[in-house]
Amino acid sequence: MDKLLELQARRAGIIDQMEALAASIGSDEDWTDEQVATLDGLKAEDDKLAAQMSALEDIERRRAAAARPAAPLPGATPPAGVTADTAPAKPKEPGLTFARMVRTIAAAGGNHYVAQQIAEANGDSGLFANQNMGGATAGGFLVPEDVGGEVIELLRPVSVVTSMGPRIVPMPNGNMTTNRRATGATFGYGGEQQDAKATGYSYGQVKLSAKKLSGIIPISNDLLRTASTAVDRMVRDDAVADAAQIQDRHFLRGSGTDYAPKGLRFQHKGTPVEKTHVLSMTAAPDLQKVDNDLGRMELALANANVVVTGAHWIMSPRTAMFLTNLRDGNGNKVYPEMASGQLRMKPVHITTEIPDNLGAGSDESEIMLAHPGHILVGEHMGIEIAMSTEAPYKDAEGQMQSAFSRDETLMRMIMQHDIGLRHLPAVSILTGVTWAPGT
Repeated sequence: MDKLLELQARRAGIIDQMEALAASIGSDEDWTDEQVATLDGLKAEDDKLAAQMSALEDIERRRAAAARPAAPLPGATPPAGVTADTAPAKPKEPGLTFARMVRTIAAAGGNHYVAQQIAEANGDSGLFANQNMGGATAGGFLVPEDVGGEVIELLRPVSVVTSMGPRIVPMPNGNMTTNRRATGATFGYGGEQQDAKATGYSYGQVKLSAKKLSGIIPISNDLLRTASTAVDRMVRDDAVADAAQIQDRHFLRGSGTDYAPKGLRFQHKGTPVEKTHVLSMTAAPDLQKVDNDLGRMELALANANVVVTGAHWIMSPRTAMFLTNLRDGNGNKVYPEMASGQLRMKPVHITTEIPDNLGAGSDESEIMLAHPGHILVGEHMGIEIAMSTEAPYKDAEGQMQSAFSRDETLMRMIMQHDIGLRHLPAVSILTGVTWAPGT
């Protein structure tokens, strides 16, 4: 209907021009060749618009004839011969709108105007309605907040750190500073007319500043040329999985720079908590030593008044398999709850972002015990996407590949966030872990 109204307005303008042209010629004057040509051009354009309007009106008539009756209001009786459709509307699958935006902008070769036309042709007329298509640069665009929020919500359960349920705080300006209590008040007993000692708190600070997380996802152009929900799911799932892997890599063991977050592993570095919460595996481990080491990690949290029952374990697949297979002298499994993702009544998160090749012998790993209630994750802005069909990239094996020769489109996704601890003793780490199945 919007197109039909536009054509009607244009036709009215042409008729106005025709009338103005006729009025400019006196009754006793002859039309010049130029005036006749102008009138003929206006008539030809009017005939063209009339034909387009006729076609659109015919489509509207056909649509009206094929329209299904509207569903009756709750409690209303449907007309005779009409069956009420009581099936609930199928909920929209999160993240597919984001994937369609990615696929459409890639299919358009980064041209935003062409992407908008493709979306219109595919029936996605509102796909880019919530963003300024003219404001992006270098083939990129910002995903609208409502769509970006869907992707971030999908990302959180996939990422080990965010799946634990940390405190998510917005950073609209890209930075946030909050106090954390280092020591509590000191109280003491005294006699009558004796001075009470001054009491008070001492504080530290948690400073979060937005760090840029980026990842590159190669997508086959054969897929991008195919408009289907299955392709949208694949694009969405690849984006979420790749972003989760990179995020965990830095949130867990990032050393901390001006451009990357300091992960949980190194939050204690250079603080008094490092001596009490960064522990070493007991040498020559046996069943009792393994159990004792896990207990030492729990005790580190408990001694700092952190509720141990709310903590989560984070470990590598090798360590998890060792604990799953560990048996006592009678052949019974020591930790049978590992089969259901629990260890000593606390959830277990398994990730390859905890390496197994640390230490001098390149055979050591680490275990973390973290209370998510004391972990702060600050998030800034939405998601920024950029695309290229020609840029080179490194694959998972570190080999340089060419998107052009492989007929691929590279999608680069950028988010900004940071991580910190409100209470430093809320994380303990066991280092030098050589536990492995068969040892």
